[in-house]
Order: sequence, then structure tokens, then C-alpha cells
Amino acid sequence: MTRHLLLVGGDALVSEGCREFFKALHGDDYEVETVEHCDDALALLLRRPCDVVLLLSLRAPWRAWPTSESLARLTNETGMLFLSKMRALHSDVPLIVVSGAIWLMDRVLANGAFAFVDKPPDLRELDRAVADALGPSRDK
Repeated sequence: MTRHLLLVGGDALVSEGCREFFKALHGDDYEVETVEHCDDALALLLRRPCDVVLLLSLRAPWRAWPTSESLARLTNETGMLFLSKMRALHSDVPLIVVSGAIWLMDRVLANGAFAFVDKPPDLRELDRAVADALGPSRDK
């Protein structure tokens, strides 16, 4: 069974490096898709199922800032808004946040993230977090 990973935001090199890492390690067991903008990720999640989402930066951009939100465009708030919107749409999809803002780890986890991985990510730690998020049904 192929598992679908969605990588959101982050520097292009980090995003591509993570995509290549998962493809090299897991081959066809993982389908890895990347999107730059949070709203594109939400739209994709509405169209098709996903097994795990990795938010590669709490500063991930939005193509169009949601007008109904009162949050200012502050550092790290873009990712927190994505987490909030994703939880409202897909409460059962595990979200792993990768960020250097370690001081926000408790807030991220309290708002529904499955795991928090410090930047720069240790790819083995990131792989373990994804495996944990996939749970016992993960194909070996």
C-alpha cells in the first residue's frame, strides 16, 4: 500500500531534500508531494486523502491570506493558522511540524500537531516521526 506524504512550505532545498530522502528510503511505498503555500495544501487535502502532512516551516506562506482571520501576518503565525485550518478540515490526518522555533513546541502540540521536529531536521528522526504517525498499519 502506497502512503501519501504531503510536504508544505519550507525552503525549496529543504523541501526537495526531504522529498528525495523519503523516496530513496521508501521507494514506491511513499508518494511524496510538495506544495509551497498553505492554502494550496488545504485545497489539495480537500480533493484527496493524505496519510501524513509535514509542515516544513511555521513561516510557510499563503497565496492569499484568509480574509476572515484577524491574525496579523506575524512570524510563525502563518504556520499556526495552517495548523488550525487543517485541524478544522482533517482532524484525523497527523501533522508533523518542522521548525527552529523550539519555544513554540508546546503551543504547536497543544493545537493538534502530532509531533514537533527541531530544525535543522535529523532526517532519521523525521522518518521515525512519520513512521509513528502512520502507526502500526505502516507497510514495512
